[in-house]
This record gives sequence, structure tokens and C-alpha cells, in this order.
Amino acid sequence: MTTLPIIETLKQRLTPFDSRVRADAAVLIGLSLTPEPSILLTQRALHMNSHAGEVAFPGGKRDADDLTLAITALRESEEEVALPPSTVEVVGAMKPSRAKSGILVMPIIGVIHGEPELVGNPEEIDSVFRVPLQFFFDNKATRDHRINFRGMDLVVPCFRYKHYIIWGLTAHMLVQFMREAFDHHIDYPWPPILPGILVPKAATATGDDA
Repeated sequence: MTTLPIIETLKQRLTPFDSRVRADAAVLIGLSLTPEPSILLTQRALHMNSHAGEVAFPGGKRDADDLTLAITALRESEEEVALPPSTVEVVGAMKPSRAKSGILVMPIIGVIHGEPELVGNPEEIDSVFRVPLQFFFDNKATRDHRINFRGMDLVVPCFRYKHYIIWGLTAHMLVQFMREAFDHHIDYPWPPILPGILVPKAATATGDDA
């Protein structure tokens, strides 16, 4: 893959960002192009009240001052990993998905130009890392990650990259991104129990900005 075809592929295949789509939060699926195409991810700090130690995209809840959800994703990315908004070219978005907390989260797709130095905010982030895009072409999801959810012991699908375990809403969004952006289908079987809680559901509501 060369840089130009990737950007053009994303622009052609992804849904353009629409500020009328409503959601409570936004994350950035940031695609770095150098030294190789890779996806930006973080591991949340262990002292966080929610999702402690989990792998996640940079992002968070929309502030009242955020004019759009794209601004939310870029603002949160700068706060969490020092990613300058000026280095990110927003090329599309995906439908919001509902997190297990109940909030709607919109994935914003952005191409990161250059090689900005990224540093995790220690109040929120334990580490910042990138996963080569090729990894998701070459590797299947495994179903061997055990979690305890509301007192229930569950085994859920995940991707294992080095010592990181990518699961939950983050993995779900990655699978959708690979399907929509590159027409690459990844089998990602969610557990049949707890529908609407563990299984992210896409939301299509539109209207004025939240």
C-alpha cells in the first residue's frame, strides 16, 4: 500500500463525517502512514474508575463547547496523547455504537500526517502504541479472553498484539473499520448472552448536534 491510495480508498469507501449524527462521545481511529500504515491505540491507566487497564482509542465524552463530534475526538486525542489536531485529516466516520455503559460513541476516522511525538497523559493513559494495519489482515480474532461482568464469568473474542489484549467496543469498531474501509471481513463472534449490553449496537439517529 502506498500513502495516496490508502487516503483515497478511505475517502471513497467511508461515510463522510456528518455533524447531524447524534452521539454522547467520540473516539479517533487514527491511521498513521509512516513508517508503515498503523492504527493508534492506548492502554488506559489502571487507576481509572472505568475501563481501567483496557485498550482503547483516544477519545471521550462530548463537551458542551464542542461544535462537532469530530472536534470532540481531536480534542480528547490531544488531551490524552498530545496528538496535535493540525496533523489529523478527518476522512470519514462510522455509525455510533452503544457502549456497555449505555452511551453512544461515534468513531471518527482520521489520517495522521507526519510522525508527531505522542506522550500519554499519566492521569488517563498508561501507554500509547500502534498496531500495523497488516496485523488485522493477517490475524483472526481469538475467543479466549476471560472477563467478569456483573458477577458473570465470560469468554469474549479479542485480538492479541504483543502483550496487549484488544477487545470490547474497541475491537468491534476495528472490525467494522476493516470491513468498511478495506472490504476485509473479520469473523468476530460476540457471546449470545446479555444482548444490548456486551454486544455493541449501531445507532442511526440523526438530528441537531447534541
